[in-house]
Amino acid sequence: MAEPLESFKRYIGKSETATDVVTASAMLKFAATLGLENPPMEKGAPIPPGWYGGFFPASHRPAQMRTDGQAAGGGIVPPIPLPRRRIGGTRMTFHEPLRIGDDITRVTEIADIRIDDAPSGAMATVIERNSISNSRGLAVVEERDLVFLSEARAEAAATTPPAVPAQATWRRVIEPNPALLFRFSAIRFNSHRIHYDRDYVTKVERLPGLVVQSSLVSQLLIEMCRSELPARQLASFGFKSVRQIYDTGKFTIAGAAGADGREAELWALDANGNLAMTAAAKFAL
Repeated sequence: MAEPLESFKRYIGKSETATDVVTASAMLKFAATLGLENPPMEKGAPIPPGWYGGFFPASHRPAQMRTDGQAAGGGIVPPIPLPRRRIGGTRMTFHEPLRIGDDITRVTEIADIRIDDAPSGAMATVIERNSISNSRGLAVVEERDLVFLSEARAEAAATTPPAVPAQATWRRVIEPNPALLFRFSAIRFNSHRIHYDRDYVTKVERLPGLVVQSSLVSQLLIEMCRSELPARQLASFGFKSVRQIYDTGKFTIAGAAGADGREAELWALDANGNLAMTAAAKFAL
């Protein structure tokens, strides 16, 4: 008999610690992938917000890997027996810049687990909190919503796409070519096959194309903030995924700053113009 999904709540509060070093080579990889010039390379230089994703790589071995390339379990994340995985959203708070050369520590904790066993299929959301520190103190806190779905729930689609949030003053069109998706997955050591294995994603998960990483879309939105408001320091950023974006056509990122310049509303549209992601950025005073 399958273990009840509610029983996995025993993982709440479990934690683990990892260490790494902020390197200039990771900054070069991010800049090359995102098409940016002059990445920080000197020791002591602060790194851009979000670029910490190139550190603390996943460590599961081939024997600990699911068919989809994700970890099968064995760490603190519960081995929830639902076949499809997505990132539902992420919230980041920036306290202290990470700098090249920093020795950094990440404490990962399972902050909560939410179960929704609806008639349309089962869904479990694991809230994973990552706290990253350097020698000067707490630098970044990131909370990720790891969503586990049954086949039926994954195939259920919203009948009416949500409306686009606002009038954009910033806009950019992105071509999600396979090289971009591969490079971004490689930087983050993300082996989830939906991002690079076309046969798997179209024949097994029956999706129309490669899935553009939500972390890539959100990073592009952060970079839009950096380019449009270069004098503002990002204090927090959060996004919510509405639908997946595929590499079957160009997608659009857009946004608008608040009247006081202290915040910005951002979003992404898929190739058909449907709302795919919403995000909010707040800036230091």
